Amino acid sequence: MKTLLATVLLAAAPGQESAAAPQEVETREEAVSAQPPHPVPLPEGEGSVAQDEEQVSSEDVSADEAAPEESEEPPAELKVEATTTGYVDSRFTWQHVAPTGLVPASGIPALSNLSEGNMQVKLRYGQALSAGADLSLFWQWAGLFRGVDTAGTDVELPAQDAPLYRPSAVVSELFASWEALPNLNFTVGKKRIVWGSGLSFNPTDLLNPPKDPTDPASQRAGAWLARVEMPFENFTFSLVGAAKVLRQYSGLPTSLLYYPEYPTAEAAQNPLLDDRDLEPHWAGAARLYALVADTDVTLTYHFTHLYNDAFQKKSRVGLSLSRVFDATEVHLEALVQSGSSRLYADRACVDGEQALATCIAAGTPPVARSHLDDRGLRAKVLVGARYLFEDNAQLSAEYFYNGEGYSEREFEDYVGLLAQGRQLLSQLPPAQAAQLASRLNPSGASADPGSPQKFTFEPLRRHYVFLTYSKPQVADDFVLGASAVVNLADLSGQLIPQVSWSAREWLTLSAQAFIPLPGVESLAAEVAGERIPESSLASSDWRALVSARLFF
Repeated sequence: MKTLLATVLLAAAPGQESAAAPQEVETREEAVSAQPPHPVPLPEGEGSVAQDEEQVSSEDVSADEAAPEESEEPPAELKVEATTTGYVDSRFTWQHVAPTGLVPASGIPALSNLSEGNMQVKLRYGQALSAGADLSLFWQWAGLFRGVDTAGTDVELPAQDAPLYRPSAVVSELFASWEALPNLNFTVGKKRIVWGSGLSFNPTDLLNPPKDPTDPASQRAGAWLARVEMPFENFTFSLVGAAKVLRQYSGLPTSLLYYPEYPTAEAAQNPLLDDRDLEPHWAGAARLYALVADTDVTLTYHFTHLYNDAFQKKSRVGLSLSRVFDATEVHLEALVQSGSSRLYADRACVDGEQALATCIAAGTPPVARSHLDDRGLRAKVLVGARYLFEDNAQLSAEYFYNGEGYSEREFEDYVGLLAQGRQLLSQLPPAQAAQLASRLNPSGASADPGSPQKFTFEPLRRHYVFLTYSKPQVADDFVLGASAVVNLADLSGQLIPQVSWSAREWLTLSAQAFIPLPGVESLAAEVAGERIPESSLASSDWRALVSARLFF
């Protein structure tokens, strides 16, 4: 870490006091320098004996020899403190692409590189003002593309421009904070605020880009928001308003809250890609936190309108609990809502390619958000525990119930529709294929996905388990670990072993693999006589990653 202190002198009235700082910063020095004590005249008759003996009559002292008047106090001194950290990271990924699978994989490279330059800056001025920034520049390279020919055979494709692998900038955080009073502070800008206690997943986090459950700390991007927070001794109350990113280019936002009046260049060429509307896309949230009987208790309320999902004017209530028992921490996080914003297959479009083609010709969406206005309550609940061993190794286990997940029948319909659409896409002219793809994959998510993630968790079913183990200080410089994400409906998922080596204080080397768990065939969804587990919907069978990170 590199700390830079830039001193700014500010004249202040004698005796003026600064407001208390909202929180302590690790590298913080005293903001106001010590002032010399103000001379206090002694009352008459209470001087020391020496002073009485050496007292000189004022009549014997000329005006020129009179004692000078007291000088004014030196001005108070405030400091601007800037703490800067950063790193340079380069990651290579090799994966076995499955272009003939249910999810189209054309444009997915077998070999890619992601290099990142990151800078994080924290500023503090006095005791009431602070600011922060977390900025990254990404350079990407991709090659060895694979796809399918007209006969459905897996073939190698020529080099191509893949928009997902273009260079970009990511503003993870950019905010300023002001403590107006000891119990009142304000924050405005882009900041990641997570109120839930979950480790791998946060059901109550409706504002930020989702994190990677296999590496939760890697996603640092937040949301553009304004926050008012009122901390007290026994509780804290917070209010947040956030605006959705609707347009961004190279990672930089160009449209918040409302869509611009003009379409994108792509939408001008293909009107089906024009997703503009006249609605504001925003979210409001309130949180009440308290420490009750040694338990962290958080109550949240969210009100959203077309913010990261298709819900309009939707209320949701959340609860988060966390408590430590010796070496074990246990937690619960839950969100309750009515209806579902998930896409559901239309059964009239599922029975064969001809039925799907008929739906497309008639303008009937093969998938739709048909349960948006349902009044039935649905809950998302995560419960888990983390244990710290004496050698600093950690083991965590979490169970996630997804109230919006597909039932077995709904999942079979959705997967069957994907299979039919996959076959139909290769047979249609480009314009009709684009229309079908837009119908099968409409997006309600934010245009700001945050930092590129190694693994994206999109739960389609209802029951999942997250397991993580980490053992540091192996042979002093190595960290060994493994994590798993398992769908309990068919026992398919991903197993992720990893190792990192601190070769130097400023250099860390790491390797990681994503190994698919095929699950139990008899539990998988049956589509046209074929068993299809959820893990088969990935665009690659396995992946291996190696990376090097230099800190400064």
